[in-house]
Amino acid sequence: MKMGRPALKILTRGLALLALVSLALVGCGRAGPDQSLYGTWRAVLVVKGGDLPFGLEIGREGNHDAAWLINGPERARVTDVTIHDGIISMGMPGYPHRLDAQLIDGQLEGHVTFLRPKGETYSTPMVAQRGVSWRFFPTPSKDNADFSGRWRLTFRDPDSGAESSGIAEITQQGNVVTGTVLRESGDDRYIAGEARGDTLFLSRFDGGSAYLYVARLTPAGTLEGDFRSGTGGFRQLTGRRDAEAKLADVTTLTAVKADAGRLDFSFPDVDGKPVSLDDSRFHDKIVIVTIGGTWCPNCHDEAAFLRDFLPPRRARGLEVVQLMFEYTDDFGSASKSVRTFIDQFRIDYPVLIAGSYAPGAVQQALPQLEKFFAYPTMLVLDRDGKVRYTHTGFSGPATGAHYEEFVSEFGSLIDGLLNEPG
Repeated sequence: MKMGRPALKILTRGLALLALVSLALVGCGRAGPDQSLYGTWRAVLVVKGGDLPFGLEIGREGNHDAAWLINGPERARVTDVTIHDGIISMGMPGYPHRLDAQLIDGQLEGHVTFLRPKGETYSTPMVAQRGVSWRFFPTPSKDNADFSGRWRLTFRDPDSGAESSGIAEITQQGNVVTGTVLRESGDDRYIAGEARGDTLFLSRFDGGSAYLYVARLTPAGTLEGDFRSGTGGFRQLTGRRDAEAKLADVTTLTAVKADAGRLDFSFPDVDGKPVSLDDSRFHDKIVIVTIGGTWCPNCHDEAAFLRDFLPPRRARGLEVVQLMFEYTDDFGSASKSVRTFIDQFRIDYPVLIAGSYAPGAVQQALPQLEKFFAYPTMLVLDRDGKVRYTHTGFSGPATGAHYEEFVSEFGSLIDGLLNEPG
């Protein structure tokens, strides 16, 4: 499963890469595009416990360099791409993360830098081979176990013993496996991989979080394995088939204080201008208040949904406002990330910087909340400004029928509130 040079050498070369990227950015004004890196690549994030592969295509879109991160049916488009003399620098689509790499002996070597809470960064080595289409293994194996179906999963932190639940929905054709994992905070978006004998390999990197699943099907019919993230996270994984598996009701995970009354807040937008629910644009309106951050993949799916959901209902009295809790408490850095997010999804409703990501930060910003569970969370306010509905997490298009069911039910809920007299 390993490929390319040892991770230690990659990290050493990465020290010089930042300087080379800076020089590339200075010199990228020359005539004509640098096509030295164009093509398809098998890229790998080198994480403890295995390789985390994803598809990478580099090319041209109009007059600009572009790239696509490929996971099963998903092609996540990246437009912040600079290429010069075999060096590539990519700002991840709507996320505060970057990929930097250089061409060495026909192979891309570099790293992905993830922004973490409190403004800290985490660098994960990356290597890529051009023209390789396989994901985990160059040749498919025969007599593979069947992993298709619905699985109830348990994730366990080996240090604290804390456990969380998930549901994997897996489709398998031969050795090729695709699907997603649903959690109470949302889904894992598009994951892809393959079956090899009695072992399942799945991965994802779409510019946001990076996940690797490796699990063995035991003779008893259960799954046992590991779940790792590109930023060093690790959980033990167990699972069993369960067609009736369900998660907690997402409308009950966030709670509003009984005496909360009308929701009220005032936070700055990306230009520092304060926006309040007392502003005239929200008067006598149904308001969706969504709580998220640019670092949150499920917030990206939610933003794409709200962007299309709002316009046909705006004239009837619907408004949306987003409260962002970023990984940095520096307003300038936070506003830069939020601007990129706004541009990525062509958002035309207020997006406010409400604070920095930290335990208890949301309740501090919104003291009317008694309990907050996860990002993203939507609060739906009636025309009197009272919370009538809460929805924790967001399961996006990768969940198929679950997403379609949510779109239908949420549309009916909002339309019902809009039909109430003011």
